[in-house]
Amino acid sequence: MNKDNREPVSIVMPMRNATTTVGKALASLEKQTYPVKEVIVVNDASEDDSCDVVSNFTKKSKLPIRIIMRKKRGGPGSTFNLGVKNAKSPLVILMHSDCSLPTNREIEKLTKPIRRRPNVVASFPTIYILEKVWKTYDFWEKCFFSREVGRGVSGLATKFDCIRKDAYQKAGGFDMENFGVGGEDADLHGRLKKIGKVILSQARVTHLHYLGEGFSFRDFLRKKRQYAMIYGRLIRKKPQSFLGKGIILLVKPTLAILPFLPVVSMLGIALIILYSFFYTKRMFTTKSTLMDPKILILPFVNILLLYYEAFWTIVSFLFGKNKLG
Repeated sequence: MNKDNREPVSIVMPMRNATTTVGKALASLEKQTYPVKEVIVVNDASEDDSCDVVSNFTKKSKLPIRIIMRKKRGGPGSTFNLGVKNAKSPLVILMHSDCSLPTNREIEKLTKPIRRRPNVVASFPTIYILEKVWKTYDFWEKCFFSREVGRGVSGLATKFDCIRKDAYQKAGGFDMENFGVGGEDADLHGRLKKIGKVILSQARVTHLHYLGEGFSFRDFLRKKRQYAMIYGRLIRKKPQSFLGKGIILLVKPTLAILPFLPVVSMLGIALIILYSFFYTKRMFTTKSTLMDPKILILPFVNILLLYYEAFWTIVSFLFGKNKLG
């Protein structure tokens, strides 16, 4: 360790078609005052010029960056497992290539609980989508994140988490048998808590997502399907979690069923109409989206999505593994 007790960290960053964001992610790491032993960028079979962006950045940067190439797509969890396996530091930071650190002290704040408390095995930040970032999105990308913009969300979500490598390995890393496209972070969180403390740090991270043009309605549906399948797998694999806050994941499926129940059918219809506007209310209160012609179909889209998401949640719960697709 350094004299100031700051163990240099290994940073593992999966990358899949991240041309619009990976440069910003690396630039924010370069500004950190905390010592970085290595940045392991694991390219998950990108089909754009993400690798060129990283290579060009590496030539001009003092950050110790190395790229691991994967020819076949494995998904974020599998990619993290590979990166952590190759990490040289006992402290590993998992960071997405579509995230950026707002100040130069975020690694210091993230690692502080682990460095000071031996019983802490992992720490996580508060995640933000800034309004100025959200306003650059296309209509359907804005719609997808309309409920999250400006609101901090805390949790071990691999956006920017610090984990002891030995604890990660003891927990078995990410479960790629049951969680191929999401939900693996919540699953790992639960297994890590059986080993030691997993706590919220004072660190913050900005989620950029995708900063290019052309986020289509098809992309929007794909993301909705992915999240619905995550819920299905979590309900099946961790039903005990729904005794607490997880029960909220059942709200939309329940709302979808109400209009078909004779006693409460009229109430169900009224609630769905209210839901169609209030679920994405920011879209109806922001000038740029309110003036977009697509706003006229958004209430109908929100209603259809209730059944679309419920369908994929049920399919994932009953039959499917959370596979890539």
